Amino acid sequence: MRGTVSRLRSAARADGAGESGLSALLGLHVLHAAGDALVAVALAGTLFFSVPIGEARGRVALYLLLTLLPFAFLVPVAGPLLDHFRHGRRNVLAFATGGRGLLTWVMAGKIDGVGLYPLALGVLVLSRAYGVARSAALPRVKPPDVGLVSVSARVNVAGTFGTAIAGGIGVLVSVALGSGAVLYVASIVLLVAGVVAIRLPDQVDEARPETRADRPRLRLRDAPRSVRAPLAATAGVRGLQGLLTLFLAFFLRAEHASKPELALILGSAAFGSLLGTVAAARIPALSPRRLPFLAAGLAALVCSIAALHPSTVLLAVAAGTTGLTGALAKFGLDATIQSSVDAAAVSSTFARSETALQLAWVAGAGIALLLPAHGALGLAAGAVLVLGGLVAARRVSSL
Repeated sequence: MRGTVSRLRSAARADGAGESGLSALLGLHVLHAAGDALVAVALAGTLFFSVPIGEARGRVALYLLLTLLPFAFLVPVAGPLLDHFRHGRRNVLAFATGGRGLLTWVMAGKIDGVGLYPLALGVLVLSRAYGVARSAALPRVKPPDVGLVSVSARVNVAGTFGTAIAGGIGVLVSVALGSGAVLYVASIVLLVAGVVAIRLPDQVDEARPETRADRPRLRLRDAPRSVRAPLAATAGVRGLQGLLTLFLAFFLRAEHASKPELALILGSAAFGSLLGTVAAARIPALSPRRLPFLAAGLAALVCSIAALHPSTVLLAVAAGTTGLTGALAKFGLDATIQSSVDAAAVSSTFARSETALQLAWVAGAGIALLLPAHGALGLAAGAVLVLGGLVAARRVSSL
């Protein structure tokens, strides 16, 4: 066990990550991801996720609308606020993680009541705020010889590790002691993460601006073309992810898919996402702008082929490709924003891009609710959605 921990620490500090401060941010993100996993396990059996996917499509549509609520706070409030306090980014990260720890502690006592809903919404809002602040901090701790795409992927690999370990622990605690106990554990993990955030190295923060003129606000449509076009392409892929998530759920239920078939498709999607993260971590320090376009093109091609003969195998291939391209496109977009947007507006830009991507996911899922359970039609609609993103990328790049 001690040897495993030693190897993990060595990997986290590789390529100058220890000196740059990246390894410290990796440690924080592991705790954050662990807290997320524990909260998800605790809420899985509660009223918050009590709507089964096979119930009336109207109730699923209502759930999709609820997922957008955190973003109603993120764009007008969190983005500008994080830009304003970029000289105190460690405090923002500590507030986002520690605040979630306090909310989950209160949630543990309201696990079966309607008071769970506003508390869970607060947890989601702070989680999104953490994601924006973390993404904005990455360029500050990037080792000189490592690309931004690789850095983002390394952070996500660390988060996957934290999610896997904490998820298993959460299931065991839930079975033995109940969902409330899992939330108490999540609270402790997130409060520890808040302390770790405060102790991050100084380079996470930026110099305090001397005047208000040094803090320009940037609307997404005012961003350089290098941001607008990759965002449109990434939105197309994210829309495909939303569409396939719900469409495959309805389709496989209608087709009475066997457990091996379900395992193949779900496993393929998970493997594709992991493969995209691992691949991005090995991408050399080059311009990430092309990644969303390459990812969208690959997703459209595979979905088009699968639509011609929608067998279980091709559905699994399409699901895996969607996971792969979704990861690559997001890493490329994040790295493009980090390298192309002025530091004074990077948090607002991340907030707006995250909102646009979430809207794309919900739009894709909404299309899935309207489609009949026909494999070829669903895959064809997904291909059209991605191609629409590429067309939009071409149009905004010419503006």
